[in-house]
Amino acid sequence: MEATPHVPKPGSEERILAFIAHISALSFGMGVMIPAFLWAEQRKKSSYLAFQTLQAYSYQSLGYTVWMLGYLVFVVLAVVLMLALSAFQLEEGQFFGFWMIFFVFGALGLMAIYSLFPIVAAIQCALGLDFRYPLLGRRLAKYMGYATSQTSPDSLNEERVAAAMGHFTLIFFLWGLFAPLGIWLTQGKHSPFLRLQSIQTVLYQSVGTILYFLLTLVGLGLLFPFYIALFSFGSGFPVEWLNPLAGVLAILGLCLIGLVLLLGPLYHLFGQWAGLQVLLGRNFQYPFFGRWAARWANPAAQLSTTTHGDLV
Repeated sequence: MEATPHVPKPGSEERILAFIAHISALSFGMGVMIPAFLWAEQRKKSSYLAFQTLQAYSYQSLGYTVWMLGYLVFVVLAVVLMLALSAFQLEEGQFFGFWMIFFVFGALGLMAIYSLFPIVAAIQCALGLDFRYPLLGRRLAKYMGYATSQTSPDSLNEERVAAAMGHFTLIFFLWGLFAPLGIWLTQGKHSPFLRLQSIQTVLYQSVGTILYFLLTLVGLGLLFPFYIALFSFGSGFPVEWLNPLAGVLAILGLCLIGLVLLLGPLYHLFGQWAGLQVLLGRNFQYPFFGRWAARWANPAAQLSTTTHGDLV
């Protein structure tokens, strides 16, 4: 964690807003729209806020994605440990005791580490320091051409980061679409590039969320007659529901739920890929959604792909 206190400190309003942007990370996704909105509203008023709010936005979107991957690795390690412990033929109480200690303390530890950085960031910003997240902050500052609170970020790469983080917010189910939606509504008039990227991101996440709900609800609904039949059979009641039609509907329901489980990771990976392409300086467009979004945005006015560096 780095700070550069050798420049004039920002004003009290800047400190408060930077504090709010960073501390909103403790909401674990529900507050991701806060730094995005603050960046959109304050980017032209304060270089310090432009960088701090965009950095907080990046930590909550791209950073949260990295932390989730870390959790997946941790779960795999927990399963491996469980299999290893089973080879020692421990008593049942000892077996689950060792495993639960590892799992609970490991999960809580990762959560504590994730929460520590935004807390430190919020405190340092409250003191007027120019905070940088480990690994992320220095790369982001270089990518945006930002040195201190007296240096205005490069607007081209600044907008690319904001657009890319809108794609990465896909990691937050439902809540994630409010961040690019806010940027579209506040910055769409001033930046055709942000308008195009934000519109297609909102469309992609909205349609994906609706399809997820519909397929899941329909799948569970098709399974409902079979559930009733099993309950009736186990309780000794007449089993009118247990018939070939209920079995066929149950198979269809399982297929729909399986489809959701299969397409869900692909849906997320495609959104992450879109964010990566934007950071690499490419004007990414989703299939179908990109053409739809282009009806509201002027593709000819998109920003150049020239960047000051590679964030990733």
